[in-house]
Amino acid sequence: MCKPQNSNGTSSSEIVRDIPLACSNELAAVEFFEKRRWADTPCCPRCGDVEVYKMTDRQTGERNKRFLWRCKGCKQQFTVRIGTVLEDSRVPFRHWAMTFWLACSSKKGVSAKQIERMTGLSYKSALFLLHRVRFAMAPANANDGGKLDGTVEIDETYIGGKPRYRSSRNKRGPAGKQPVVGMVERDGRVRARVAPDVTAATLKAAVREHVEKSANLMTDEHASYKGLHTEFASHQFVAHARREYVRGDVSTNAIESFWAVLKRGIYGTYHNVSRKHLQRYLDEFEFRYNTRKMDDGERTAAAIDGAVGKRLAYSDNV
Repeated sequence: MCKPQNSNGTSSSEIVRDIPLACSNELAAVEFFEKRRWADTPCCPRCGDVEVYKMTDRQTGERNKRFLWRCKGCKQQFTVRIGTVLEDSRVPFRHWAMTFWLACSSKKGVSAKQIERMTGLSYKSALFLLHRVRFAMAPANANDGGKLDGTVEIDETYIGGKPRYRSSRNKRGPAGKQPVVGMVERDGRVRARVAPDVTAATLKAAVREHVEKSANLMTDEHASYKGLHTEFASHQFVAHARREYVRGDVSTNAIESFWAVLKRGIYGTYHNVSRKHLQRYLDEFEFRYNTRKMDDGERTAAAIDGAVGKRLAYSDNV
């Protein structure tokens, strides 16, 4: 069975050059996605046969309006959407190209209202479109790329605005905000996950899931982290309550910097994020952080490559 040809040798400069036309011309957008997925070897996403051909109008010779291909092996029709987050979407390819580009090139993300204004889609369609792009950015597995190692900074934060009624019911943290735990390698990758609470059991379980035993841990003085030195190579902390933020090379400044960008994106770009979809937004910011050494073209290519083999149904989104 054929595999998506993600590493097709397309340079980032080519992507940056092709994106403007792909965002405005439907045929150029289709060919852009086909080139990213198949390079020079298109194949059937259903049976893997490479004996395929474009369906064209017999009189004009132009491509089918739906940009269909036909497989000589299984005799079925298909498009480049099949087997990706684009499947079963009627949103034009050029809008997909624009959304991928804006989501990858904007440090703090792009809102559904902005996509609505730029494309003419309904807000409902623009929001679902962005959720599919975030799904493409998300790792396929919880520990995709392996566990974090080396010097790993760990911290928790709270996401959300002030509740309308300050009752004691359904509070997850300060003023009813949602707890999130984050871990980052020094000069490396970050992991951010929604947490039900910030108890010792929850935080330690997250650390065990995402961090190698050989890692050197850096945290603040939160009591929930006590005892980690017995499970990992070392555990040092700074006492924020005493206004201690750096002691030698001991600090949590890297993860605090990640929180700063995340919160400015959520509060400044998105304004409000529901608990149900918060992890999708964390995946988006995690993706941009982990690809920060790439340029915008390479990052966009990585996100489009991540769209293959994934499917997000509307019923999972509402």
